[in-house]
Parts: sequence; structure tokens; C-alpha cells
Amino acid sequence: MGADKPSADDKSGQQPSKKGGKEPLIQQFELKDVFPHFCDRKTKLLPLSDVPYVLRAMGLTIYGDEEKTIKEQVEKVDGIGKPVTLQTMQSWLEENSTSYVKSYEDAYNALGTLCHEGIIGDKSNTIKVPFLRHLVTEVGDKMNPETFDKILKGGDMPTNAAITGDACSLDEFLTFLQK
Repeated sequence: MGADKPSADDKSGQQPSKKGGKEPLIQQFELKDVFPHFCDRKTKLLPLSDVPYVLRAMGLTIYGDEEKTIKEQVEKVDGIGKPVTLQTMQSWLEENSTSYVKSYEDAYNALGTLCHEGIIGDKSNTIKVPFLRHLVTEVGDKMNPETFDKILKGGDMPTNAAITGDACSLDEFLTFLQK
């Protein structure tokens, strides 16, 4: 049986994740390595509004609707609207970070569901680029179409790191996102 076909034991009909498994999809960085790039150089404090950026720079997956909750949790320690200390961020991470680390398998399953439902592709786990473009430019945390196109073309990455054409496999897309 080929690697692209579901096993006989798989009752879901979905193809299993081919690689990456439970490893984080995005490379993870330590807070101590990221925090200094965002905090005030004199006070060593982080503006509350920058908390989500620091978490994303660490490789955590933070959605727009989660930002407010995270900021509320963090500001309870250092004071409402006050800048945040490295220690406060570290404490928050120790309690909460695992909820925001997404694995290759998590991404594969989420995107696979969107494909199977016809939102961004089809049941063969093929992502249709025009469908994906519509989703990311019109729904939720919107991105402008020019930025989306630049990202798919590889931005500043080598030319072989691009999504070309109107369709790509789920694995091809996830591999692209990891670059």
C-alpha cells in the first residue's frame, strides 16, 4: 500500500500526517532570547501591547481573539495597563505556553479539515490557492491580497521556496510554511 493512502485501520478516510508528527510546526525560541528585542532598553519592561508579538516571535501560535485574554492575564501581575516584566512573561509561559505550541500534526489536521469541507481545497488534501487567498484576505484576521501573494512567492526566500500554480498538496504547503 502506498504512503499516500490511508491504512486499512483508518476509519476516518483522511490521510494520516506524513511527517513532522507532534514536533512543533514553527521553530520555538526561548523568552530570554526574544524579550530583549521588544522591551524598552532602559527600563527592561515590555509594553503590554507587544505581549502577543513576543509570543509569536517565540514560535507560539496566538490568534487575534486570544490576544485580549492573554494581555488581561499578564497585566493582572504588573498592574492594569502597565508594562510587563521578563519575570511576569516567564511565569505566564510556564503556566500556559503548551496551549499555544502547534505541531505539524495539528496544522495538518486543521488544514485537512478545511480542505475536506471545501473551504480551501478538496477531499484529496489539495489546497486551492484562490480558495486560500479568499479565506485569509476576507475572513478572520485579514491579510491584504498583496501580502498573501508575496508570501506565496517566497518573499525574500530563495526562488525554490514558493507555492506556484493554483493548487498544492497539504504537505507541500506545510513544508513551505516551515521555511
